[in-house]
Amino acid sequence: MRYKAEPRVYLAVISVFAAFVLAFVVTVLQARGYAAVDLGRTYYFVMRDCEEATASAVAGQVYSSGGAGYVYGDSVVIACYYSRADAERVCGILCERGVGARVSAMQTEKFSLCGSAAKERDRIRSNGETADTCARLLYDTANGLERGELSQEEARAALRGAVSSLEGLRDGNGRGLYALWNASLSRAAQRGRETAAGILFSKDLRYLQVELCLCVCGMGEYF
Repeated sequence: MRYKAEPRVYLAVISVFAAFVLAFVVTVLQARGYAAVDLGRTYYFVMRDCEEATASAVAGQVYSSGGAGYVYGDSVVIACYYSRADAERVCGILCERGVGARVSAMQTEKFSLCGSAAKERDRIRSNGETADTCARLLYDTANGLERGELSQEEARAALRGAVSSLEGLRDGNGRGLYALWNASLSRAAQRGRETAAGILFSKDLRYLQVELCLCVCGMGEYF
C-alpha cells in the first residue's frame, strides 16, 4: 500500500522551499551590494493646516491648548496616534470644538541601501525600530501623565530612559553613513534632556514623540 501524503505535508514542504529561496535571494542581493529596509510602520497624525507665515503662531496656540505644536511644512501636528480609530476620535472632538483638524496617515518608506551600506541593513533597521519604541514609550508616558497615572518622577524616569536609548544608538553607530541620522538622534536626545530638567507636561512628551515618528517615517532620507 503506497503512502499518500496529506495536503498539509505538501504545504510544509512548499513553505520550507520558499523560505530557502527567499534567504538565497537576500544573500545574493547583499553579496552584490544591495539591501532593502522596510520597517512597516504606520502613524496617524492629527494636524491643523495653516499658512506658512502663521505656522509659528498656530503652533503656539496648539501647544498652549495641550497639543504637541510641532510645525511640519504648512501644518502643525497636534498629536500622533498608532491607530486610525484613536486619531479620528480625537480629530472629531477637536472639530466639534471648532478646531479645524484632519488626520494624516503616514507610512514608513521602504528604501534601498547600495554598495557597502547594504552591510549595515540590520543595524539601520534596528535604529529605526528602537526610535519607534522610544516614541511609543513617550506616547504612553504622556497619556499616563495626563491621566494622573504617573508621577513626575515616574514620567521623568521614562523620558530619561528614552533619551539614554537614543544616545546609545548614536554612540554605537559609525560616522559617515550615519552622520545625518546621528544628528537627528542628537537633536531629539538634547530636547529630551532639556525637557527632563523641568516640570514635565504631556504636550512636551508628545512633541518629542512626533519628532521621532517623523524621523522614522523619512528614515530613507538619512541614508
